[in-house]
Amino acid sequence: MKRLLLLSLALLGLDSPAPIPDYSVFAIRYADSPQDPVADMVVGAPQDERIDTVYALWLVRGGGHNILFDSGFHHKRWFEEWTILDYVRPDQAVKLAGLAPDEITDIIISHAHWDHMGGIDLFPRATVWIQTEEFRYYTGEAWQPGGDHDGIDPEDVQWLIRLNTEGRLRLVAGDDVEILPGIRAYTGGRHTYASQYIQVEGEPPIVLASDNAYLYRNLESKMASATFSEADHAANIRNQARMIRLAGSVDRVIPGHDALQFQKYPTHGRIAVLRAPQ
Repeated sequence: MKRLLLLSLALLGLDSPAPIPDYSVFAIRYADSPQDPVADMVVGAPQDERIDTVYALWLVRGGGHNILFDSGFHHKRWFEEWTILDYVRPDQAVKLAGLAPDEITDIIISHAHWDHMGGIDLFPRATVWIQTEEFRYYTGEAWQPGGDHDGIDPEDVQWLIRLNTEGRLRLVAGDDVEILPGIRAYTGGRHTYASQYIQVEGEPPIVLASDNAYLYRNLESKMASATFSEADHAANIRNQARMIRLAGSVDRVIPGHDALQFQKYPTHGRIAVLRAPQ
C-alpha cells in the first residue's frame, strides 16, 4: 500500500513527505538547586513545601542534527543570586554525551529566562530558534516603562541581537510550527511573554515542556506553572493537557526542573535516555 501511494504521488508530480529522522532524546543534568519552594513552581501548592530540583538541557540527535532544547547559563551574577550545586557549564555538559560544543547544530529556546537562554554564546556554530514574539518583546518593549523583564539577563538579549545580525537566528511564527522535520513548536503556555514547548515526533513521541510545566506535579494535579501573568493560568493548564495528548502519556512529557526525569528514565551519570535510537 505504501509503495502504491508513493507511486501515485510520483505520477501526479507530488513529492512525498520528508521522512521523520530516527531521533534519540536525552536529558542532561548540569546543576542542582536545593530546597526550592514548590509554590513558586506549582500555583496553589503549600507555601512551606520545598523540593530539590535540577537544571537541565535536552539533546535531540538525528537527521544530521544535534539539537539542544535550551542552553543553560554561565554568567557569574546568577551564582551570586541562587544556590547552585554540582554545576557543569553547558558546553562541557554536552561533552558527556560525546559531542563537542561546535557540533551542536541548533538550539531551540523555550523562553528567555537566564537559566534557559544564558548559554547561547557557548555553541559557536548553532542556529538559535526562538518565538518571534518572545524575541520582539524581550529585545524591545520589556525594557520600556511598564514592561516586564524579570528573570531576563541583558547580556543574553544582546547575544540574541548579535546572533540575528550574524544570520544565526531563526524566528518561529507562532503555534504548531514544524521547526525541523519531526520537531514541532507549540505556544500558549505563557510562562514568559511567548514561551514555547516542542514535540519530538516518532515512536514514542516525546514532549519537552521546559518551564511551561516545572514539575510532573503540575501535569498530574492540573495546577498551573508560574506564568507571565495570573490571567495566563488557565491557558497554561490547557496547554499542559495538550502536552499530554501530544505525548500520549504524562510520563513522556518532560518538565523543566523535575529531578524525577532522571529516575523515570534510564540514567547514566548526568544523562537520562528519554528515547534511544531504534
